Amino acid sequence: MTRLAELADPIVIRAVLTLGLAVVALVVAAAWLSARHGIERRLSGRIAALGAVGSATAARRTRRPDAIAVLGAIGEALGRTALISPRDRRELERSVAAAGLKPGSVVPVVIGLKLVLLVAVPTALWSVTVLRGIAGVQQIAIVAVGVMVGLLGPNWVLGWMHARHIRQIRTGLPDTLDLMVICAEAGLGLESMVERVASEMAPSNGPIAAEFALLSSELRLLSDRRQALLNLGQRTDVDGLRRLATTLAQTIQYGTPLGQALRTLASEMRQERLTAFEERAAKLPALLVLPLTLFILPCLVLLLAGPSFVQLFGSFKS
Repeated sequence: MTRLAELADPIVIRAVLTLGLAVVALVVAAAWLSARHGIERRLSGRIAALGAVGSATAARRTRRPDAIAVLGAIGEALGRTALISPRDRRELERSVAAAGLKPGSVVPVVIGLKLVLLVAVPTALWSVTVLRGIAGVQQIAIVAVGVMVGLLGPNWVLGWMHARHIRQIRTGLPDTLDLMVICAEAGLGLESMVERVASEMAPSNGPIAAEFALLSSELRLLSDRRQALLNLGQRTDVDGLRRLATTLAQTIQYGTPLGQALRTLASEMRQERLTAFEERAAKLPALLVLPLTLFILPCLVLLLAGPSFVQLFGSFKS
């Protein structure tokens, strides 16, 4: 009875009602926020679908790790000093662009990484030599190797990325030329053809798609379209793209048919590719001489002449 009386107390009833109303309000607020978040998510998805390039760039910027941001800040601060000459910076920008990266955002990171590695790698190797009890000339040589690795390591990585980028471009160039011939014969203009090639080659070959997307942007922004085409060959340093850019520039200058010029260029590149394969096949006999002499010929001698030598030695013993 006392428990019921306590429950029937008006103060307790008001407290329970207030708590219930608060819970209901929290549930309603959570449902409203969830619905609003779903609407915003759908809207952001539609915006991302409409502007895939801009949203991808923004997402990459927002997801950029703090370490990369710190390296970029260090590189930008070091780039303002006299330690990095304009010539070295241009060479580094050219190397970064040839590797398929954006020079504006990657060059400061590379400079900062060089500075950090130049300090961290020799220091780490010096600490290892001290812990191992290594001193004298050997310690100096190990620290010198660390300095070389810290200074040239980013350049080696950029060279590897450049080689991979060039290899992917050369692999996808024949398909790109065939697609350009189809677009030209379908009646598309130069800008429409470049945009179409960039969109169609994106799933199969990212470097080709990125280069043609950049070419499409330069064709829209630059007043001289021939300069935009020539920038394509200079930026990638690929002979096939350089010849393609020169052919397209001559087509714009002299008014020659675009489809015919592209078909001729595609035929020439296909013939050159076949000739390169034939040259590599012709070099195989000369390249196989050393492996045959070192590995296969001794085995043949043992198999063919081994029993005869065994019988000969047996006859001498008897």
